Amino acid sequence: MSSQSNSRSRARGGLSTVFDYIWARRLQESSATLPTSYHLPALPQTAPHITVSSPRSSLTPHKSPPSAPVLSAGATSVATASGVCAPPSSNLNPSSSGISVSSCTISSSIASTRKARPIPASDVNRYERKRIIPQTKDQDRVLIEPGNKVFEDKPPSGRWTPLAHPEGALYYYDSTSRIYTDADLSKPSTLSAIEAFADQLYNDAQTNTNVDITSETELVIEDIDENTCGYYFVERDTRCIFWLESFDAHSLFENVRRVRNMGHIKYAIEAQYWIHCELFPHENRVTPVILEELKQMIMHAAAVTITSVTSVAPFERDELEKMLGLVMNIEGTLEGQFTHTRCVVARFMSEFIKAKFFNFCGQPGARLDSDQTIYFKDHEHQSLLFIIASLLLFGAPRTHQEELKMIWVDRIINRVLWNQFIGKLNDEWAGLALSATVILNANVAFLAIPSMQDIARLLSYLSVACSIAVVLLVLLLVRQNQKRDCERAVTLLAYVSQSFLGTETLAITYSLPYGLLMWALLCFAAAFGNLIFATGSQWMSGAVAFAGLLVVCFVVLVARIGRH
Repeated sequence: MSSQSNSRSRARGGLSTVFDYIWARRLQESSATLPTSYHLPALPQTAPHITVSSPRSSLTPHKSPPSAPVLSAGATSVATASGVCAPPSSNLNPSSSGISVSSCTISSSIASTRKARPIPASDVNRYERKRIIPQTKDQDRVLIEPGNKVFEDKPPSGRWTPLAHPEGALYYYDSTSRIYTDADLSKPSTLSAIEAFADQLYNDAQTNTNVDITSETELVIEDIDENTCGYYFVERDTRCIFWLESFDAHSLFENVRRVRNMGHIKYAIEAQYWIHCELFPHENRVTPVILEELKQMIMHAAAVTITSVTSVAPFERDELEKMLGLVMNIEGTLEGQFTHTRCVVARFMSEFIKAKFFNFCGQPGARLDSDQTIYFKDHEHQSLLFIIASLLLFGAPRTHQEELKMIWVDRIINRVLWNQFIGKLNDEWAGLALSATVILNANVAFLAIPSMQDIARLLSYLSVACSIAVVLLVLLLVRQNQKRDCERAVTLLAYVSQSFLGTETLAITYSLPYGLLMWALLCFAAAFGNLIFATGSQWMSGAVAFAGLLVVCFVVLVARIGRH
């Protein structure tokens, strides 16, 4: 009896061991991610319940009470938001009916240790990286294998696809999770860091009740440094970018102040969306409706620039005509495999949307003219130094100051008026330099007269000095303004606006060639008059005096007409 019971016990023990072995094999092949330092108890009857949630490949384990013995199956190793967990290994002990499973370990090389920083699309520093091509040891000697017909770079992993921007920049795209990045994923450390960071962001997005990630949502990751990654999400339907945390939008406003309403901020956000579309044109986000919208904006801006000299259009009439011709040719080319026309549309759209934001489009105090201020009533105030300089430079600083006020309105520059202003100044300075050389030659010939008094000679010397100063200033100013595009003009005007005189400093500077040329001409005329009245006869002096009086009357008449 006892022998039969012992044999039955051994049979049950052997059967239990077989079941335990089968259970251990199933557990070993499972991809369930176990919590760190968690050990399974004896498993002939129960097992811990593990659920896995992931947007793509990041798996977050959640342990539930062991009353529901369910295991989820998957891959052999699992990448989580905090690292990679090794598959559980089973150690079968025939002498016992329990199975010991080792705990998950986190690889520190793939762990997402980088800090997340929300950034706008304009902070993707593609054009500021200045990466250097490394030097090879074999003096750039490359051997092509016989019969090779494929010339493509190997992707850093099966997850990422390398793409080339129409301008030539390389970026990577994860089509499964819709992720873009400019990071150099050819480096294994950067690749693992970017992937872990992306998984962490999607994991955080799923747990954030304020964030709605749809199938059209895109993610952009910017590799800032070894400790920080920038990011932003993109929603195509609403033409916006968003973040998982609060974002200080002041960096989007540039010099625009008193931004309060969300209906106004939406233009700043949409401008960032179009910058993103230009940076990463792989997806075709330009629909026929968007193309028609752009065409309508260009035609309206062209019409306004024709009928108004104070238009708020961001481009000149000739530029708008060229843009309209390009947009007309783009129709029917957006659905192809090429991305060039998508970049064109995105760049044009971003400029027009920025103009709407700068001019408070749709707001109660929208700017309707380029010289209209929307912050305060401009009170005419001139410093004493500016008044004196205007008198000494024959009113030229006041004229330039009025033009600068139309260009630099509310600390925002009008690109069209600035280009016209600089072009006019360059033409004016070229004419002044030519006139200064003529006066300089006249003074050289005048100084050759032997019977000249000291006063006349002194006045001629002053005229020569002023003429040389005009030529020198024109050379310097023309050279400086050749490199002064709109962005540099903003920097310049912002700098002088913080000075004691403000933009009056710039007005005085631009007036120096004209004022000095006038002084050179007056000094030469005074020297010539002194020579005539000192050495000439009475009738000659009277004739010259009458001619000089007529010239003065004509100058005064022209000056009075010019004031009105």
